[in-house]
Amino acid sequence: MQHWRSMIQILGAAWVLRDESGQVRLHSRRAFSRIETKDEANLCATRWAVGCMRDHHINQIIFAAEVAELVGVINRPKTWSSYAFHRADLLVSLQNIRDWKFTLETHSSNRGVSLIAQSVVTCNHLLSYVAFGASFWLIDFFDNERPLASGA
Repeated sequence: MQHWRSMIQILGAAWVLRDESGQVRLHSRRAFSRIETKDEANLCATRWAVGCMRDHHINQIIFAAEVAELVGVINRPKTWSSYAFHRADLLVSLQNIRDWKFTLETHSSNRGVSLIAQSVVTCNHLLSYVAFGASFWLIDFFDNERPLASGA
């Protein structure tokens, strides 16, 4: 998930790792500067999230993204041929993850992670982190999203 503000070229990116029951296991936030376009923001946030999963040795993962272009680039490359560079870049990052998949997700099932990403831009929370479990200030959001994320 990412939140980008074009006027100041700041990108707030966040990810949440859930287990098969929808329980939050890890979450993270990062700020990026000098991000000039929405496409660059999408690629930067996704490349970072993929790299984090690889670094945490997560070998089976479903990346749930709200950005249709991003999911389309991976799943339907012929339809999104103008994004071939983005696809190639992401595939290099994904090569060390054994079993992965990209799916399109609704905003309502990602509100908690969206608020974490927004906190970079709206609250000037520029400190990057990785933490176990759900963020304490968003525990209610994560608990409410849990049935959506687990497919129940």
